[in-house]
Amino acid sequence: MSAIAQPGSPVFARETRDPLSRVLELGDRELPLGIAVGLVGAALVHALVVVQMATALFEVGAFAENVRMLVLERSQASYDIELPEPPEPPTPPAPTAEPEKEEPVEKAPEVKQEAAPEAKAGEPPPAAAEAGKVLTQEPDPDEPVDLTGEGFISGTSDRFAGGTTAAAGTSKTAVKDPKARPSGTEGGKGQKPGAAPAGTGAGAKDASRAATPTSRSWNCGFPPEADFDQIDYATVMISVTVGTDGRAKSVNVLSDPGHGFGRLAKSCAMRMQYNVGVDKEGQPVVKTTSPFPVRFTR
Repeated sequence: MSAIAQPGSPVFARETRDPLSRVLELGDRELPLGIAVGLVGAALVHALVVVQMATALFEVGAFAENVRMLVLERSQASYDIELPEPPEPPTPPAPTAEPEKEEPVEKAPEVKQEAAPEAKAGEPPPAAAEAGKVLTQEPDPDEPVDLTGEGFISGTSDRFAGGTTAAAGTSKTAVKDPKARPSGTEGGKGQKPGAAPAGTGAGAKDASRAATPTSRSWNCGFPPEADFDQIDYATVMISVTVGTDGRAKSVNVLSDPGHGFGRLAKSCAMRMQYNVGVDKEGQPVVKTTSPFPVRFTR
């Protein structure tokens, strides 16, 4: 005879329990733990992003400060300019002993020479004075002739007239004109037509030349003020005084656009080489160049 389970007994409770309850209860205990882990992970990720953003802001600020300091240093940079060395002071002369006092000597009366008359281009030159015979011993035909120190002018006249003398001279009076010639006319005061003295008059050649730069392609760079103001083109007019060694002695800035271009053009011109100026005789002299431009472009 089987027993019948009564409600409320343990046997009845086991028989009435839902068989899927175990499956439906899976994960009920793990759900709060997963939510907590997810929230903590999300908070950590957001905190990391905030830290990276703050670090980036500090890096950007440091970069901006470095750029500002670099621009400030370039605007305040100083440049060395080569200037010509000052000339050395002259050496004082060595002290000399005082000369002994000499007894006064009577001077022979000076003979005033008459000034040569002014030459006239249209008249022939004066004739040179005649020369007298010099009494000399007949030389031995077998003896070698030594002409060292011979300085006498020997002519055919019986006396020396004086002044400018030539062996073939014909003037009977002393001739004071240094332009006298043996073929001249006695009493003449001029010179042959068209025979201008060498180095003077219309026949002289003027060899003068101005000082000039050896090259116009100068690379002087750009001043820092132009970099700061973003200026890419400028022109400076200068003139340079050039010495006999071809180097600049001084530079005169005639027009300066500012922003440091005039200062840079002057220092650049002091380093350049120049063609030396010469005078009428072709001798090197100190000369100043004509004004010329120094162009800056990039």
